[in-house]
Amino acid sequence: MSSRDFFKGKRIAVIGLGPQGEMTSDIKFLIKAGAIVSVYDLRSESRVKEHINALREVGLASYVCGSIPADDLLDMNLILLSYEYPRDSMCLAQAQKAKIKIEYPETLFFKLSPPVTVVGVMGSCGKSTVVSMLAPMLQTVAKEGEQNFFTIDPETDDGILVHLKKIKSGDIILIRMIETMVRELHTMHISPNVAVFTTVPPKGAYVKSPFEIVAYQTYNNFIVANDSVIDATHTHDFQPKAKMLRTKASLLPVDWEFFGRGIHDRNNASLAIQVAQLFKVNEDIIRGTIEKWKPLRGRIELVKKVKNVEFYNDTASISAASTQAAILALSNGVFEEGATGDTKNIVLIYGGADSDHDYKSLYTMMPKYVRTLILLPGSGTLRERPIIAGLENVEICAVASVEEAVNIAYEKAVMGKMMDKDKKSVTRVLFSPSFGAGGLDRSRKERGERFVKAVRLLK
Repeated sequence: MSSRDFFKGKRIAVIGLGPQGEMTSDIKFLIKAGAIVSVYDLRSESRVKEHINALREVGLASYVCGSIPADDLLDMNLILLSYEYPRDSMCLAQAQKAKIKIEYPETLFFKLSPPVTVVGVMGSCGKSTVVSMLAPMLQTVAKEGEQNFFTIDPETDDGILVHLKKIKSGDIILIRMIETMVRELHTMHISPNVAVFTTVPPKGAYVKSPFEIVAYQTYNNFIVANDSVIDATHTHDFQPKAKMLRTKASLLPVDWEFFGRGIHDRNNASLAIQVAQLFKVNEDIIRGTIEKWKPLRGRIELVKKVKNVEFYNDTASISAASTQAAILALSNGVFEEGATGDTKNIVLIYGGADSDHDYKSLYTMMPKYVRTLILLPGSGTLRERPIIAGLENVEICAVASVEEAVNIAYEKAVMGKMMDKDKKSVTRVLFSPSFGAGGLDRSRKERGERFVKAVRLLK
């Protein structure tokens, strides 16, 4: 049965358009395949009007903004969830009792696609960076007319189900695996053929063991990770069937030009190189790709320098590990492997919606590197306030908005420089929230845009 035949005539409820309308491409695909699609989103119509109008033009059956009526869902053949809606949402309780099929685009994709080779990238941070390096390299090994290559990322607007139009047996799928999807695929008894770990998977990515996602690998599969991740497998009573390939930052040759920031980008590059070599990508292509690669926006991105104060946008950070990596990358003298920084030169803008991560290791390192900690509002910040209050030798300020945070950070950075003995040292303001976006911000991208706009207004 083709995907078009599967969807034709089905009543499908799509819950959530995605923070930036990421579900739009898949909704258009479903409508063109003959499905009767209704969209439900908790945001007001004014906030999603652009996406709704575009979908109405191609035949959207109906939409509801501001609420998700549970009774409506009982008339559906299928419910499709955007990644920010968990399966245990209250609005889904009646539909679950009625045994209506509930899927995410990724889970439905793998149920409908033929056998494919899956390269899954997972971990607390660095996933997007690895995917951005690896995708153009794997694209070169797909055989024209015989094999296709696709990238799946729920936080882009490229779509996921839309790939069902062209997918065929033996194609290569590179998937950026967010925590929800790591759990979902494990539940489906699906393990990536090549599992790439940037870090040990965080708590939200598993039920019992951080490495349960590879439980269904076979002996001709692979695990690619750095030493710390491979060593961690031994502490979790984990016996992999797949071959484990260790990587190190030194896998990136010193004579290659590389624009990454800090040791973590070199580690990410080494993961991409190892996987590319596994797929027998030409060495010249690997080098050319790595040398052309530029750091992604919103990931330790230098926005502006004002009076010897540098402002960095690391809005993509939603975990302690990613903020730790950013702090180490920007502390003086850490661009070499093994360096640990030597100056408290960081003003950190931090906080947001609860992401259910463990922040103990981050708080341990803050007094060494962070001069001032500026707290943004949010449920995650509120949860952590008692621990934050106990930090020693770190000035703590609470603000109401990103814009206020930028102005306060600039004041604190300038004041700190006046007190420094080394007047030539660089103070760095780092916007690395370490929590999810919330409140006025629909997404990490949106809060990052607010930060950049505020910084550019500084003089």
